[in-house]
Amino acid sequence: MREIDVYIYGMTVLSTIHKLKGEYPEADTDQEIDQTYVMPGGEAANCAVVLANLGINTVLDGCYLGEETREPIREYLEIRGIDCSKMLYQTGFPGWRDLVLCDGKSRTVFGWFIDYLFGERKLWTDSCEESIRNARCVALDPFFKGTSAQVAALCAEHRTDYVTIDCHWKSEIAQRARALVCSQEFLEREYPNWKIDRLLSKYRSVCRGLVIFTFGSREILFASPGEAPAAFIPYSIEVVDTLAAGDTFRAGVVYAILQGMSDAEVVQFATACAGVACTRFPSVHEPPKLHEIEALMNAR
Repeated sequence: MREIDVYIYGMTVLSTIHKLKGEYPEADTDQEIDQTYVMPGGEAANCAVVLANLGINTVLDGCYLGEETREPIREYLEIRGIDCSKMLYQTGFPGWRDLVLCDGKSRTVFGWFIDYLFGERKLWTDSCEESIRNARCVALDPFFKGTSAQVAALCAEHRTDYVTIDCHWKSEIAQRARALVCSQEFLEREYPNWKIDRLLSKYRSVCRGLVIFTFGSREILFASPGEAPAAFIPYSIEVVDTLAAGDTFRAGVVYAILQGMSDAEVVQFATACAGVACTRFPSVHEPPKLHEIEALMNAR
């Protein structure tokens, strides 16, 4: 019997998020700050917050907690029912942090990610095989070198489905996933000279699971094993904040897979989940509720 709904291995940071009163400014100009929040962020933490709010039992792992981040991260997440016991504390390390500026249409993230990921010290935990074995599904971030690859391998060994993001089609993490979500930002950066339909076909030929390409408010493309590629137009919403849209989308994919939805239904549900999140600031401070997601889906 599986004892955990979802084991989430990946990026958790302490974010300082500023909502600007106007558009992101040009160089050497000014802009006013409207609202500020200091709260956990990152792909893994945001996914955990959304899933916990949907009633999913979650265990969070990955980034080390540091001297400036341990207390605020644990307090914020644990009060929401998220198990942070696998997240270890590293003395002499301030913790994973970032600064985010949002103007409603875009978000700009400043951080120390290159130093943290490629520096001399390893600043993340080893994965927990027991949690992987006991989980119904795993949400996996691919950023942590061999550790992320090990999570994927353990999932395969224990026949635990996982959902991941932004991986090259050559990666075993991509190829073994139950579902893979690639963002427009990733696709444009890593495959600038590829036609999207050809690229989706390439992913489809080597990946065992559902492959989804997202493009913000534009049409979503997806492909299931043995099926022709398909498209889905996102729901019409009034966008307030896009900061965690991708993280919320991935959470929606995980939730829908746990509910046994078809691949087309997975995409529809995840799109609605992200859509609801984009209607407020910060988008996961008040995470989407199931009835809100269903209402957006039914409105179409």
